[in-house]
Amino acid sequence: MPGESAFPEAQRFAPYVLVYSYDATAVTVRRYDVLGAGDPVLAAGKVNWVRVVGVHDEAFVRAVGNRFSLHPLLVEDVLSTGHRPVLEEYDTGLFVLLRQLGYNESAKRVLAEQVSLVAADGYVLTFQEREANIWDGLASKLEKGGCKLARRGREHLTHALVAAILDEYILTLGRLAEDIEELEQTILSGGGSETLTETYRLKREVLFLHRSLWPLREVLGRYLVDDSGAADPGVAFLWNDIRQDVYQVLDAVETLREMLSEMVGLSMTKAELRMNAVGQYLTLVATIFLPLNFLVGFFGMNFDNLPLKSETWGLYALIGFMGLTTLGMAVYFYRKHWLENTKVD
Repeated sequence: MPGESAFPEAQRFAPYVLVYSYDATAVTVRRYDVLGAGDPVLAAGKVNWVRVVGVHDEAFVRAVGNRFSLHPLLVEDVLSTGHRPVLEEYDTGLFVLLRQLGYNESAKRVLAEQVSLVAADGYVLTFQEREANIWDGLASKLEKGGCKLARRGREHLTHALVAAILDEYILTLGRLAEDIEELEQTILSGGGSETLTETYRLKREVLFLHRSLWPLREVLGRYLVDDSGAADPGVAFLWNDIRQDVYQVLDAVETLREMLSEMVGLSMTKAELRMNAVGQYLTLVATIFLPLNFLVGFFGMNFDNLPLKSETWGLYALIGFMGLTTLGMAVYFYRKHWLENTKVD
């Protein structure tokens, strides 16, 4: 179901820490599979991206939290996956908790992974559930040393990490929109009852996207208002850019919600039209048989002096009259264009 761990498989790798230390001239990468006293080590005078890969080992995550003097509540948020988006300021720095989204094309499901970020003096600390995620591309660019980010500071790294997640939201929405448009064409071409079930399923997926993003819009708004007087103009510009990205994604989510709501209404309307067509068809059949039932009932009465009863050709005359009655009513209905409106998909 939407909202549960979208990557439900158990993590089977041992958690580790990658530290990317960079400035305008060089980038170094160090890996820590085991944390000793004082690990991971941060490079002085450089921007340090401390990337914790795997949060399923509680002891390992708490060791990282102790190393960076993280607030206990912050560590609990990191360990407990499934939270709503959070943006809070602690004594140790800024804490951002988000859902990284993906899309499973075969199952047509929105996938979610909780990621966390702590931005403080001299470092940016991130936590991720899976061994591989969308930050791999950013890390690869840093290692090559050719990206503009290597010549910028911690604030730009924070912005790049959050922006990468929001970019993935847009890609996920694009794939989801393709499936919704395909389903819409199926409904318009006369899809069966299973299309309504699929529409409701996709509607739940879009609702999950909305729940994942709407709180972020609120917390970003409060953060920018509270920090507007003291924040550096450049930093404020970066966070405003993130807020605009969130608004853009939310607008796209709202569009998809409206599309799905209209599709549900369209499916219900088509179902009602089919039921009306069936009812009209049955009504016409009953109307045609009504005079036939009258004739059969009339000549079936137990009286000896009924017309045609004593004649040898009476039965054939009655059958012929019934046939002409049926044909006449059918021609009348056809000329009234009633028979053309009784097609049932």
